[in-house]
Amino acid sequence: MSARERIIQSAKELFSQKGYNHTTVEDIVKHAGLSKGAFYFYFKSKDQLMEELINSMANRTKEIMKRWLEKDVSAEEAIKGHIRDFLLECYEDRHIAYVFFFELMCSKEEFRKLHSMHLQEIRELLSQMVKKGYERGEFLCGSVKTLVNLIAGYIRLIYMEGLLLDHTPLEDVLKEAEEGLEIIFRGLKCG
Repeated sequence: MSARERIIQSAKELFSQKGYNHTTVEDIVKHAGLSKGAFYFYFKSKDQLMEELINSMANRTKEIMKRWLEKDVSAEEAIKGHIRDFLLECYEDRHIAYVFFFELMCSKEEFRKLHSMHLQEIRELLSQMVKKGYERGEFLCGSVKTLVNLIAGYIRLIYMEGLLLDHTPLEDVLKEAEEGLEIIFRGLKCG
């Protein structure tokens, strides 16, 4: 593992144990067995390190969505598939997501802007999946905007409450997501 990777891994572990605000750069390098110089060789600050962690998570989410958009499957299958893959991916970094949403979003404007930027791109990708369903005649009622809001709102609830706050087991979160999406899609087919 490279020094950069050790710093990132150390930060992830300490942020999840102590929280962001109670973890110092010194804690991170000590835990990684490195010097402060090594930290500042790769990162300007603890905020920049956190920003990279968030960008990495958001970019992985967008890659998952793009992969499902390119598949020759129904819109419903693409939406369900990408959400399942998203929840599996997010489960690994749920402690970092917790720190981001509940420590940093409330206190730092630059992190709110970062979240807003990624959220807008993710909504656009979801809109493309939903639009595909309407164009193919898979969805018979409602609108792209309404369906995106329903799906995004439902998954955000499961993600924030189930994974981040209640520490619900992953299998239960996946089952709940699948059941909820099934009900949403069933309603779209009634015409």
